[in-house]
Amino acid sequence: MEELIRKCWQINKAFQIGVQAIDEELKTIIHIADDNEPIMVVEAQKRMLVEMQKELRQANKDSFCYQTDSFQLSYLAVPINEDKRYKGMVVVGPFLNERVTDHIIWNVIKENNLDNNWLKPLETYYKTLPLLAHTYLAIGDLIVNIVMNPHVQAHIIASNNSGEQYRLDVEPEDYDQGGIEIKQRYEAEKKLLYYIEIGDKENAMKAMLDHHTGDFLYRVPGNPLRARKNITFSGNTMYRIAAGRGGVEPQYLHAISEKFALKIESAVAMSELNTIDVSMIDEYCEAVKHFAIIGYSPVVKKALMYINLHFNDSINLQSVADEIGFNRTYLAKKFKAETNLSVIDYIQRKRIDEAKFLIDLGRLSTTEIGLQVGFSSYNYFCKVFKDITGLTTTEYKSRNHSEKEAQA
Repeated sequence: MEELIRKCWQINKAFQIGVQAIDEELKTIIHIADDNEPIMVVEAQKRMLVEMQKELRQANKDSFCYQTDSFQLSYLAVPINEDKRYKGMVVVGPFLNERVTDHIIWNVIKENNLDNNWLKPLETYYKTLPLLAHTYLAIGDLIVNIVMNPHVQAHIIASNNSGEQYRLDVEPEDYDQGGIEIKQRYEAEKKLLYYIEIGDKENAMKAMLDHHTGDFLYRVPGNPLRARKNITFSGNTMYRIAAGRGGVEPQYLHAISEKFALKIESAVAMSELNTIDVSMIDEYCEAVKHFAIIGYSPVVKKALMYINLHFNDSINLQSVADEIGFNRTYLAKKFKAETNLSVIDYIQRKRIDEAKFLIDLGRLSTTEIGLQVGFSSYNYFCKVFKDITGLTTTEYKSRNHSEKEAQA
């Protein structure tokens, strides 16, 4: 027990995060926190502890559980085992996986049926929490090793700046095969993010195939879909940052990121998440290509951003011009000169791109897809789809199905 408590303090000091140890009856052994959690957050946490314990009881002893609650607060839990028996868990959190905006807080208030006057208190509370983003996966791995292994007392050796060199008592071991694979995967990740940053879609797709090798589904025991969603969420965050470095404006990046976050969370199959991965890289690269490398004029940039965010609404040349504050004739001329497409042609292409994505997911009928991407008429949707792709929707579905079978 003494060693467990020492490890909890070690985790708290190392990561500046709340830690608690809980026994198998969900009674607190130690709780290290700032005690500034609103009461409804504490109640939500209690419900989550029950869920995490259930997952850990049936999981591999070297696993950790990750969950996010309705307040967008995330937690990691590692089992405490004694003679291969579950005896409790160490829970780390809460922490955040993304920066909290007013929009996120309003969604939290709505989802938890809170009064609107909770906006400021929640905003203040969120500012006290650590932001881990995708690093929570590596931290979870470290915490498993801290909790599962005996504590070794470290000895500090200070340099006296005299020029005397100190020799390591233990030389670093060579990489084993697992280490080599991890290094290769992170090299591929760097390449992927670089290609997104410069808008190179073709090479980004190649790097994605290398980066996605490896099985991380063990990271959320008993729930491989949740694990895969977490990885895809992390990808969304990294791609957004890369595109931001490539020059895409923050408000547009936020809109792309939020759109894909909703798609990821609503996915019901691994195949959907694979499709979303490809679509994310495609869209972030296109954003860099359109808004940073080519260097469109301000009027065309504004029009492109507005269309890309609202193509599924009832929009046309006049409504776009009114929204961005430019003369309709001037917008039409500049847009055609810089994109080689009319405003309407561009809108239709965006709608068909989204329709292809939804067809690939395979969850909606053709009629539902046409309505969802902005067409008021099923027949008109089918006509535009054929004009742009050269295929009917049925032919596109058939070809897509054949390609998936060939890849399998």
